[in-house]
Amino acid sequence: MRKLRIGGSIAGAVAIAVILLIVFLSGGKPKPAASTTPSSTPTATGSPIAGCTEPSPAPTPNGKQYSKPPKMTIDKTKIYLATFQTTCGVIKMRMDPKVAPASVNSFVFLAKQGFYDGTKIGRVQSESDFAIVQAGTQTGTISGGAGYFYKGETPSPTTAYTRGTVAMANSGSPASNGSQFFFVVHDWASLPKQYSVLGKTDDAISLASLDRMILAQGQPIEANPPGSLGLSPNPSIYILSVAVEELSPR
Repeated sequence: MRKLRIGGSIAGAVAIAVILLIVFLSGGKPKPAASTTPSSTPTATGSPIAGCTEPSPAPTPNGKQYSKPPKMTIDKTKIYLATFQTTCGVIKMRMDPKVAPASVNSFVFLAKQGFYDGTKIGRVQSESDFAIVQAGTQTGTISGGAGYFYKGETPSPTTAYTRGTVAMANSGSPASNGSQFFFVVHDWASLPKQYSVLGKTDDAISLASLDRMILAQGQPIEANPPGSLGLSPNPSIYILSVAVEELSPR
């Protein structure tokens, strides 16, 4: 069984070698571990991805970094809805602080700071037993983060990383959670229960947007530079903005 990592590099460039069932590497931040070497390395030609757009000029992230995790400021009695505007469509993610308070608090903080705006999707990967889209750095790869780590939630042994689940990437344990996260596009039954579940994406429009990103796997893909993990879509897929709203619980 092929293995992947969801770990990430610390402070930007340290590639963490924690091997897990092809999980996104949470480079010093949220990343599922993906095998460092793709099964094949197609030639990157920059062919467009069906249903996606190529912004001109290309957006750029704000470059913000933080020395420590944010204080707990979210309302744990509310539900938080994050709306991603991407070059492959809209994605909505619901987050319940009662399930993962530290992870939701960190994500909401970074989103409100505009940390994710203008960033590239660092990894899109589809294999026989899983498919993921990993993001959350300003480098456009799965290396780096927001400058801090925090102790995230340890998932229940019964956790299922099914289609639409959004989890934090890390370098081996929830204690290394950062800014990186990944969307599970196809069920990943073999993924170890060590990635904090951030939220859920389950509406048809959002899932269609993720499916379009996965189609990049059928387009020219270029491997990340030596020392990094995962596959970078070419042409790039961007998160244009992330807006968060607070909802009353049902």
